[in-house]
Amino acid sequence: MAAPSQPPQILVVDDDEGLLVLMAEALRGDGYAVITADSGAAALARLAEHPPALMVLDLKLKDVGGPALLKRLKRGDAPVPFVVVTGQGDEKVAVEVMKQGALDYVMKDSGLLDLLPTVVKRALAAVERDDALAASQASLRASEARFAAAVQATNDGVWEWDLVQRQVYFSDRWKEILGCAPGEIADELLEWQDRVHSEDRERFDRACREFFDGKGTLFGLEYRLRHRDASYRWILLQALLVRAPDGRPLRLTGAHTDITARKQLEQEILRISDREQWRIGQDLHDGLGQQLTALELMCQSLKADVAAAQPELTEQVDRLGRGLREAVAQTRSLAHGLTPFMLDAAGLQASLAELARRTASLGRAKCRFVCPEAVLVRDREAAGHLYRIAQEAVGNALKHAGAAEIVISLASTGGVVRLEIADDGRGLPKTSKAGPHIGLQVMRHRANAIGAELTVESKRNAGVKVLCTLRRNP
Repeated sequence: MAAPSQPPQILVVDDDEGLLVLMAEALRGDGYAVITADSGAAALARLAEHPPALMVLDLKLKDVGGPALLKRLKRGDAPVPFVVVTGQGDEKVAVEVMKQGALDYVMKDSGLLDLLPTVVKRALAAVERDDALAASQASLRASEARFAAAVQATNDGVWEWDLVQRQVYFSDRWKEILGCAPGEIADELLEWQDRVHSEDRERFDRACREFFDGKGTLFGLEYRLRHRDASYRWILLQALLVRAPDGRPLRLTGAHTDITARKQLEQEILRISDREQWRIGQDLHDGLGQQLTALELMCQSLKADVAAAQPELTEQVDRLGRGLREAVAQTRSLAHGLTPFMLDAAGLQASLAELARRTASLGRAKCRFVCPEAVLVRDREAAGHLYRIAQEAVGNALKHAGAAEIVISLASTGGVVRLEIADDGRGLPKTSKAGPHIGLQVMRHRANAIGAELTVESKRNAGVKVLCTLRRNP
């Protein structure tokens, strides 16, 4: 059980002994704990021992003058608030005293004892309000300090978008990420929108529309913004949306993180991976493949010799030759998969057609390539990533989906390249505790590396559709 709260302690100071007793009794009758002092010196001693919640002070004490005592009792210098008791005709003095820190005053007249508890109650309420406001302001300052420290530690650029007033705020760090001084970028929405990379603008606008039209409150996106030096920085946008009770977007607050270095590292890792795959493919083709071919030729030569000397071994040698031919075929297939032949702008189309042919030749699923019109992709890096995305999607369909048919489609309309891989398998498994399938993560990294958008649709027992959209002039 909680202990009952103690009543506020009031210090009453007056050198008129009779009036001092009457004021103390009036306040005790209202439930206050009262202590008294009959002089200025005694009052100062009481204050030094234990500051009360409030002091009721007679201004005209015999031992200490009012001005001298007030200097000691100003709220900035003493820990105790006070009200004053003054005689008739001293109203101007009372007002002046309030300017110096008194919370209120009460006149020494016939209504003193009736009015005093009300004045004390009002003064204590004012003290409580001031204390609550001071605590709130201190908490706000502490919160702002923690927020500023956190922002400085993360090195993020903070922003806020008021969708009702159509106003935005950009922190100095937000502008610094783009190479600008605080005064070089105005807090205007167009300053943000105009800096979005042309290849990301449609994706950025569509993501914003879908988010605002939905019911979510957390928003995230990776895109590029123009730097002061005309280069582009990769930005990770993370934001929290405040909605009205009816779902209307009100205010979006978030941060921009410069992830350019991370993006460059991801691209380098992917390039290293592709180079290693190419090297392994070349080694398979020029090394192991050639050795297996030589062994097959030796086997054919051996077959002729065995037929003459030991006819009963002919069938075994023949089986050995067929096994070597199959090994040669599989080695070449692996080599071609690791080293797609993209020598010109039409290389992606040819490589995807070969991927479909090789996949179908495995006999595990039908696989066809659909490309109604020629699609030219002159950017070899982009073409390489698109091919690897298709290769990964086909591999997933074979290994995880149990697909009977896979369709690889490539098309280009208005400078937008669309690569789609669809299968009729059982769909993707539910996300495990370890997170999304690593193959999907790799595909997303490859799409991000070339500024493409990747979407994956999966329906149980109705297949998976992987769509990669490259919104650029190829």
